[in-house]
Amino acid sequence: MEWLGMFAALGSAASWAVGAILMKKLGENLSSLAMTLAKATISVVLLCMVLAFVGFELIAFRPLLLLLVSGLLGIAISDTCFFSALKDLEPLSLVLLMMLGQVLTVVLAVLFLHESPSLAVWLGIVLAVVGIGIVVARTLSGDRSKIGLRGVLFGLASVVSMSVSIIIAKKALDTVSTIEATLIRMLAGTIGVFLLGASTGQLGAWMNPFRDRRLAGLFLIAVIIVTFGGFWLSLVAIKYADVCVANTLISTEPVFVLPLSVIFLREKITLWATTGTLIAVAGIILLLWQKAARM
Repeated sequence: MEWLGMFAALGSAASWAVGAILMKKLGENLSSLAMTLAKATISVVLLCMVLAFVGFELIAFRPLLLLLVSGLLGIAISDTCFFSALKDLEPLSLVLLMMLGQVLTVVLAVLFLHESPSLAVWLGIVLAVVGIGIVVARTLSGDRSKIGLRGVLFGLASVVSMSVSIIIAKKALDTVSTIEATLIRMLAGTIGVFLLGASTGQLGAWMNPFRDRRLAGLFLIAVIIVTFGGFWLSLVAIKYADVCVANTLISTEPVFVLPLSVIFLREKITLWATTGTLIAVAGIILLLWQKAARM
């Protein structure tokens, strides 16, 4: 099951990379809160459809409460801040900030979940993080992107909210299936953003751009990828693997962003990006090897 968690983490990273590219383009016509509300609402509908087929079980109060809080932090707050930051930052620049979240999550897992990674696992984590840092420290093209203070602050807020939400969710996953946990987190995030929009009278304005069928269709595709690839697989990862390992593998998103940026954003690959990718891959291989050695 540890292998399942680790490969789920890599699948989640790839899905987040695809989602970041798609959301960057769609964000030019949508507000951050509109994207959060629409994404979470569509995700809830999709997950309910899945649970209608696979069935569901009653959840005790404590894990339910933990997942609701995790959803408010990780979706309502973190996603909204993420989309706000994405408007001011390029995808790779934002991923650089997301790296801080990977480190913070590992620290929180050691402090609050009492995880104790081995020396080899720590080395794999360091290699992966260093490799990711090299990839995103340099832009893929020759032109440097200007990083605005507003984007950085929103990015940091997203990072902290998501890291805390992951730790909270981990404590609830011992007794709850990952698909149900994903639904509860999404539902909490949807309600939180909906109440905000209703209280400010902005719901109508948020939803107007979705009358464009092409935009709505592309957004639906992006949400499907992020819901089942990003959110659900990330919970599968942290359920079956240590948070330290799972979170490091999920943080390999820049490795997947690299080729996607070349294909869809017409960026050029630099020596720095290639070097960083190879180092990150070496870290991933070390993590996988370490797990294989323990079996």
